[in-house]
Amino acid sequence: MKKGQGPRGTYTEVLADELDAPTTDGQPEGKDITQFANKAVKRQRFGNNIQIATRDFGVTDVQMLVDTAAVSNEYEYAKMKTLREMKRDIESTICSNNERQSGNGTDAWKTRGLFKWTASGRTSAADSGGVVTTSMDRTKPDDVPAEYCTPAAQDIDAGGGLTEDGLNGVLQSLFETHSAKKTYMGVFGPEVVEKIDNFTRLSGDTSNERYTLNDDVTRKTINLEVKVFNSSFGRVNVIPSVFLNRSGATFDTDAGLILDLSLLELQYMEGLHAVNMDDEGGGPRGYAKTIYTLMCKSPKGLGAIDDGA
Repeated sequence: MKKGQGPRGTYTEVLADELDAPTTDGQPEGKDITQFANKAVKRQRFGNNIQIATRDFGVTDVQMLVDTAAVSNEYEYAKMKTLREMKRDIESTICSNNERQSGNGTDAWKTRGLFKWTASGRTSAADSGGVVTTSMDRTKPDDVPAEYCTPAAQDIDAGGGLTEDGLNGVLQSLFETHSAKKTYMGVFGPEVVEKIDNFTRLSGDTSNERYTLNDDVTRKTINLEVKVFNSSFGRVNVIPSVFLNRSGATFDTDAGLILDLSLLELQYMEGLHAVNMDDEGGGPRGYAKTIYTLMCKSPKGLGAIDDGA
């Protein structure tokens, strides 16, 4: 995801617009044009908040003086580890279902995550008590006009059984949205990747088989990996991830995002950096900090999969 120009405010907006539907009407000969269309009438604005992320680190005076195997400098090691943890925090936030939140002295600023940007508002079937349940809250973003939200056909609940038809259906809807075949980044949980690896390979459901793949056994290697899913409607680079909809050590193994990276920017108001603080007797200490926002130019061009039962 490319880095965009840093935001200058706590809420950053984009302008979205759409083209009129094509027409096959003609113009009568000699007839003057008497009406003129306002091309700004369909323009809409929506945006996202910043998020401030910090992590602290410190080393005791004794730790700095004692020799530790494979660690030449405990403080520099702690700083490096903290910066790496911060990068994981950013990726988890980007791939979250967080809704944006305005901050103050009590509440933190929060930026909207990709699973919220891609929400179409779909719900699963009602249970016996009449209550609609979902594996995660898939309500639409609070400020994106309906015509720019992710279409329902691009935000599917596969119900624990993602198929080639299901994935290709998302790509077909994306093709109809973009009017072109495009290449997407498919960021998928391990369970989704496993199902994609098994596309067209497993016997039993012959109605879904298009062809049989044979491996060259002379190499003594069984290849069970799909790096690219390519259909007439789109091409998806398959990338496994353990950062989807993450909460602590728990992440969503059966969800996925289908992303057009040209529609996304990671904008830093303050880049990721570490600050060294004074040692007041107990040992050196410091903190890492960044301020950023995830900007989506058009949720309509993205897709999401919830493969949970």
